[in-house]
Amino acid sequence: MTATAALPQTRPPRTGTPLRARWRIPAIILLSSVVAWAIAMPTLYHAEWNLFGLVPAGSPLFPISIALVTIAFCVAIAFGATRTAGISLVATVLMMRLPTAVSTDAPLYSWTYKHFGPIDYIQRYGSVDITADIYHNWPGAFSFIAWVNTITGSETIVIAQWFAVGSQLAFTAAVYFLARTYGFTAPTALVAAFGAHVANWVAQDYLSPQAIAFALGIVVVALVLASQRTKAASWVAVAIFAAIVVTHQLTPYWLLAAVLLLTLLGRVRPRYIVLVFAAIAIGYLLLHLEVVSQFGQLLKFDFLSNILTPSARNEVLGDPSVGQVVNSWAARAITAVVWVSAVAVIAVRLIRQRGQWREILVPAVVAFSPGLILLGQGYGGEALFRVYLYSIPGCMLILAPVLTRILRGGLARGRRTAQLAATAVLTLVALASIQTAYGGWFANLVTPESVRLTTEVLSEEDPSTLTIGVAPGAPGRIVAEYVDFVRANQQFDSGIDMWLTSWPGWEDEEFADPRRVARLTDSLVWEQRPALVIITEQMRAYSTYYGTLPDGALDRFQRILDNDPRWVLSYESDETLVYRLDLTIGIDSSEGG
Repeated sequence: MTATAALPQTRPPRTGTPLRARWRIPAIILLSSVVAWAIAMPTLYHAEWNLFGLVPAGSPLFPISIALVTIAFCVAIAFGATRTAGISLVATVLMMRLPTAVSTDAPLYSWTYKHFGPIDYIQRYGSVDITADIYHNWPGAFSFIAWVNTITGSETIVIAQWFAVGSQLAFTAAVYFLARTYGFTAPTALVAAFGAHVANWVAQDYLSPQAIAFALGIVVVALVLASQRTKAASWVAVAIFAAIVVTHQLTPYWLLAAVLLLTLLGRVRPRYIVLVFAAIAIGYLLLHLEVVSQFGQLLKFDFLSNILTPSARNEVLGDPSVGQVVNSWAARAITAVVWVSAVAVIAVRLIRQRGQWREILVPAVVAFSPGLILLGQGYGGEALFRVYLYSIPGCMLILAPVLTRILRGGLARGRRTAQLAATAVLTLVALASIQTAYGGWFANLVTPESVRLTTEVLSEEDPSTLTIGVAPGAPGRIVAEYVDFVRANQQFDSGIDMWLTSWPGWEDEEFADPRRVARLTDSLVWEQRPALVIITEQMRAYSTYYGTLPDGALDRFQRILDNDPRWVLSYESDETLVYRLDLTIGIDSSEGG
């Protein structure tokens, strides 16, 4: 018996609308949404700073367009207009992700740029430096993008500008492929893909190894599930899995756990294929065990610590803005809706269809096996984000048949009410998703000037130079020369935000007393260590939004630098200040003068 034998099959609703005309109503709604979105787009590019992010800063037509396109999809499914539903799905992805490409002058997120350096290094030298950092030891994605740049003449920054759009399209297509491989009809698979897209608030779609590994990982799960019909699918999955292993540190071990559990449920052929997966993943890890232990803790058996996210920790220990708190709770609400609904559906099916428990548990394994990560890893405070992200495809395998049945009027009672309720829930999830994804827009908006300055620093400065940022908000490690800086000092680009969380005595530093900064400056002068302090508008916005520094601390820090003759303002613009440490002036000059 296949996994889909017990799945409810629904028929198009019986309506008075002629079959040929069923696509017209959702098509009209879809067209209206696209028009509203097109009108709103220019306002997103020119949006003024807002504590709650891009959505309230732009035209209200932007969220209205997202609501309309969601409704168009639901109506298309309800009317059995499968092609219109497919077009609506693609339109939804484009409308929700294109702002990252067309409403910015440079790729979003300062941490996106740390992936540029390894790509540039591989493209220039055709090799990696495994002593540089952990990225050079997992070079799969970087090698691929370097190859694309080489054969097409493109640039990494251009790929990064459009990467979120392509990444989310690939993710959505992978979920659709998974659902179809699992045995869903086209409408149900479209619902699974649509639900996965709108529920994905994590925004792990910027240029990164994980974005590539995750999309490939969904394909691996699909092929493994197809192995009951054809064993060759498992061997194709092995090849893709090997590519994931050399690309990302976390994704292979979620997949390994999922494949093991699916094997125990009898859904994998040949059964021994899990040993091949294990040999590849564990073997590669053992070869790089020294590197892993150098850059982080391999296993951390502290569940409570592992589930604590940076936003939750910040809410308890820091002073985040109300905008950041609201967006965090919106993300939690989406997560709760998805997880609780999936658990409820599985529980009901297990009660009603006990004899098919193995088949019922298959999508549950895909959905909830990522939770095993929390038993042994915190992943820098982001493990819970990854667990939710990895759980989305499996949760949609659980929820899509139910949603499809409701939308197509398959319930015996309250059919219209249920259709409206399902449409309303999907619309609210879509709106909450864009608010969460774009809530920190201005804190993560990188400028071309920041990119240019960082490139100049890494290309022209002495590699022993410390580049001190007051908060995340300047692209780092953007060119191959960053490796020289790492050789001189692994923490060359550690910022003040890291001091406040890692350096003893710097917690809750408000910079009210200049003597601590003076002593730090004395130490740098005594060591004859070149140093730059970089302050950008993005850093100010980031600090305000996340509360990384107490109110007024950044301005006080800037005044301390202005009053110390050893810190020379070497670059100034409307959005950026760069202070250079003058090593020719003696210690304690700030107090003597």
